[in-house]
Amino acid sequence: MYELIDENNSIKMMALIICTFNYGNVPYCLYSIDRDDTDTNIFVSKLVENSQGCTLDNNFKSGEKEALEDIIMDFLNKTSLDNLKEQGFIINDLKLNGISKFNEKKCYITTYNKSLLKECMFHYGLEVPNDDSPIVEVKKSKPINKGNYESILLIALGIMTIVICIFVIIKIMGN
Repeated sequence: MYELIDENNSIKMMALIICTFNYGNVPYCLYSIDRDDTDTNIFVSKLVENSQGCTLDNNFKSGEKEALEDIIMDFLNKTSLDNLKEQGFIINDLKLNGISKFNEKKCYITTYNKSLLKECMFHYGLEVPNDDSPIVEVKKSKPINKGNYESILLIALGIMTIVICIFVIIKIMGN
């Protein structure tokens, strides 16, 4: 997850970086910000490289975003990578650094179902978020550390002592 600031209202948000890619020899970042429990908003921004990595640039030339919308919809519809490459879409490994600003109105592409997005990322071999995804099941285990184990044994011993005392009292009163 990557922290972004909405430049219109200075609200910090967490974004899932879907991928970074080149299109027409220009680097871009495709990312999503959760809308609710089932849907996420998809955004695209240009990437500007600096000495520490990349930051987001929210300014598009005339017609640039419309061309990106078409290729991104093909991407979300799980078009083959070869077909995407023929259209000029190539996934790269550029990384974002620091906190970037984004403009929701300039960068918004579409609203998409979260589970379908995970399937799409899985389709392209991208890093799928590590949660309750239907694609990647993660079972979280909570190991019992030594302190908790001893506490559990002491509680069990206490309960057993109380039960024995009650049994002895009932036995004595019965005689």
